[in-house]
Amino acid sequence: MLIGVIGDAHLGCTDYSRKRRADFSSAFCNAIKTCREHGAEAICLLGDVFDSAATRRNVDAFAELLRDVSEPLTNLKRNTVPLIAIPGNHEYGRGREGGELAVMEHLGFAQILRGTDIDLGPVRISGIPWQSSPAQIPELIRQLRREPAARQRQVLLLHNFVAGGQFMPTDLCEIDPKELDGFNQIFVGHHHVYEVIAHCTIPGSTETQNMIDKSEKCIVLYDSDSDTVSRHFLPKTHEVLIFRYDISNLSPQDVVNALNCDLDSKADSAQPFVYVEIRGTISVSQVVSKAELTAVLRERDLFDYCIDVRYSTRSQSARESQRGASIDQILHRAFPGRELGKAKQYLGYDEPEKLFADIRERILSDN
Repeated sequence: MLIGVIGDAHLGCTDYSRKRRADFSSAFCNAIKTCREHGAEAICLLGDVFDSAATRRNVDAFAELLRDVSEPLTNLKRNTVPLIAIPGNHEYGRGREGGELAVMEHLGFAQILRGTDIDLGPVRISGIPWQSSPAQIPELIRQLRREPAARQRQVLLLHNFVAGGQFMPTDLCEIDPKELDGFNQIFVGHHHVYEVIAHCTIPGSTETQNMIDKSEKCIVLYDSDSDTVSRHFLPKTHEVLIFRYDISNLSPQDVVNALNCDLDSKADSAQPFVYVEIRGTISVSQVVSKAELTAVLRERDLFDYCIDVRYSTRSQSARESQRGASIDQILHRAFPGRELGKAKQYLGYDEPEKLFADIRERILSDN
């Protein structure tokens, strides 16, 4: 039996514009299409199918997403191809556990595993949804382990960080692969980059969410007859171009000129998504104009763009900092509503000037 496995799709991703979010829907549709083209008789989704920040704001946003991905879902249902999913961390929150996936289940598009399993004949698939307390995972594993039927393979779907990989900081890892024994294959979501850790296969996300992620996106296909896993690449929705500039070494006009030059060097890219990152420290008299950068980008044939500007000002003294903005202006900018009163109460106006300068620099560097 051939089973397609798809990682985090993050449908409706709110990190970028609505136009860019369409890429996440396209990538998900491409993932299902790729699975089917390679003969998948069932498809598994490893959680974070939806980026819940968008779908929980209103019903219309969720309906729009379902419309965008309705064709491949309808085709799977029409051809009785099982679609099996586990909830990821993005399907939780606001008192709704896996709410979007539950709607798909009620509509007959998917079967959701919540610490349960499903028997597909040659393969028994077990699924553990995202666990906010990863220490519970070994016990859940013990509950799902059982003697398989003759020649039946056992597969586990998981959505937590697994230790031992090269892309995940050690302090974020939540489960040791050694605690996941007892299954022929284990497929893990939550990680966004393809990797194999011990006997765990991580397909990664279907679309680039974090712009520093330059990995090739893919699905994996599990052949239960041979107990092997193969990797199959997804077409790019749009090429992502990343331009980084250190404002410490460039004037604001130099940045504008550099962006023009870099865009010219990539003129052969067909409607790319451009991510511009600006970091560093500048003098008080300098200003990085987002409007100028936007004007440069709008002149190009781009699909979409994101400008990420975070820099701090170089001050010789606290008094020099104070000339740039009053403490009231800074507090109003940084603290909304009732938090403003608390900020003033805790900060006070009789603190040393150095404290004021430090606070101002921290606020500026975060905006």
